[in-house]
Amino acid sequence: MSEIYGFSYLECSGCGSAYVGNPPSESAISAAYRSDYYTAANKILLANKSSIDYRFEAVARPKVSFVLDHAKSGSTRWLDIGCGVGEILAAAKGHGFETHGIETNKMEADFARDHFGLKITEDYIDSSNLDDFKGKFDIISLFSVIEHVPDPNSILDTFSRLQNRGDTLVIETPHFPSISAFSQMAFPDLVNRMMHPPLHLFLFSFQSMEKLLSNHGYQVKAAWMFGQDFYEFLSTIGELAPIRGTRLHQAFLGLTNSFQDAIDAGGLSDEMLLVAERVSA
Repeated sequence: MSEIYGFSYLECSGCGSAYVGNPPSESAISAAYRSDYYTAANKILLANKSSIDYRFEAVARPKVSFVLDHAKSGSTRWLDIGCGVGEILAAAKGHGFETHGIETNKMEADFARDHFGLKITEDYIDSSNLDDFKGKFDIISLFSVIEHVPDPNSILDTFSRLQNRGDTLVIETPHFPSISAFSQMAFPDLVNRMMHPPLHLFLFSFQSMEKLLSNHGYQVKAAWMFGQDFYEFLSTIGELAPIRGTRLHQAFLGLTNSFQDAIDAGGLSDEMLLVAERVSA
């Protein structure tokens, strides 16, 4: 389908998702997340005191509000897997939740503790510590996590065993197909997000994610489709043509939200946030 930075994205003819056909080894993936480059980039983008309050208000709070509109009534405990710098948990805490985060990147975990006062565990959940978390959380969330793992089935199997019937699982992940994917396939040398191997190994269609969740005992209750598709398309064009600062460029920038609304309504946005209920024991 498309080659980006030496990695081949392929499309599944059955479910409509895209995936990296020649992924690196798990040790290479792990090394990438531990690298100084990855940590430094996230420190600028996420663990940034000059922008974290804006991200909290403009990004985290609306997402948490959407989840609570569709989650089980009376939920009180929230576990966020791969919680990063903690803005989602901080927003949940503001709604009265008892919160707990899982984050293996020390820099991000420290920021979440220091800035938001959150309880963070710097370890993976597996068979060795499963009982420490089992049955203790009404809501479990994975924001920008499942696209990174080599075996999404395995990770969902693990987390499904932590929850009871009626509990809520929240997943945010890149969506395929999308206008952003179209732009990145057309200009693969300019990709810096979403189709971003070796970090993003999977780009799920809604249908594939719905089936995957169903296979693990969940039913999707609500989906929020959104993205940066039009802005990315316009930015990419701006890298290739001398349009930055022109009257035409400014006019298009002013219409970004209108174009994105149309993309979202057409089901071609690059991100989806799913709220699912555990319907089997």
